[in-house]
Amino acid sequence: MYANRRRVRGGRGSRLQRQRGEKLERVNAHLYETGRMRRVHIRGHSNILKRLLIHVSALNLGLVMRAVCGVGTPRGLQGNKLSDVLSAQLIIFAIILPLLSAESEIAGCA
Repeated sequence: MYANRRRVRGGRGSRLQRQRGEKLERVNAHLYETGRMRRVHIRGHSNILKRLLIHVSALNLGLVMRAVCGVGTPRGLQGNKLSDVLSAQLIIFAIILPLLSAESEIAGCA
């Protein structure tokens, strides 16, 4: 207990705590407050986990879109040229499809 307290209160521990607050806790707070995941009216624990997985996947897709084409939502692509939109979609599918095929091989569906 004393060693853990010393590690957390040290310089490195406080630096890691700040990084965690920046990168993880802000995203999760946004999911639960703005995304309305704090009060989910779905029956069954497994169904709630499925809903959370879809919600987090949409958030990650927005991050990928923002990194690839500079826009994080489909509505943000409205003012762009058609070629920009299509190239962004092709890039996103090129990223996602290998992940899905690898996941289906792991699950034994292939």
